[in-house]
Amino acid sequence: MKQIITYLFFVFGVQSSVAQITFNVLKQDVQCNRIEFGRAEVFVTSSITPYTYLWSTGDTTSAIQNLNEGSFSVVITDGLGADTTVNIEILLRVCEMIPEIIFTPNNDGINDTWFIQNSEFFPQAKIIVFNRLGQKVFQQNGIYEAWDGKDLFGVTVPDASYYYVVYHNHADEGSIIKGCISILK
Repeated sequence: MKQIITYLFFVFGVQSSVAQITFNVLKQDVQCNRIEFGRAEVFVTSSITPYTYLWSTGDTTSAIQNLNEGSFSVVITDGLGADTTVNIEILLRVCEMIPEIIFTPNNDGINDTWFIQNSEFFPQAKIIVFNRLGQKVFQQNGIYEAWDGKDLFGVTVPDASYYYVVYHNHADEGSIIKGCISILK
């Protein structure tokens, strides 16, 4: 998720006149299970050039990347020597499994299995699917292998709405996702 934050800071310059450094910050947090690291960039919009940058990492460009979560700062100095410090917090985004709400197991090669986004990051997952009567039609522990719409006996289930419970860890059922999945053919 990218975020643009606009800041306006006033910095006192030479002879008590007020110099103004305006800028925008573009930041990207560390993504689910670090599949993409964070980055931060400042865009100075003031007219007193040139600008120099000194990040808490030692970098001297307007952007830094490959960041883990944490606090970072950059000192921006304008052509008159006025400066300001910008603090940026890079977060670690929580990784969640995101089940699709519909699939069509009709063997046409399109959407034939139930996809659960980010399931590969949860090797200890537990997934259970129930029919409208509360009968278990599918269960799997461990790394998720896409459900093909067949019940526990290998029989194709009818078109209907089914209810699922997804646990991130089968040994600790504290993290739970519940919802409804529809099968259409």
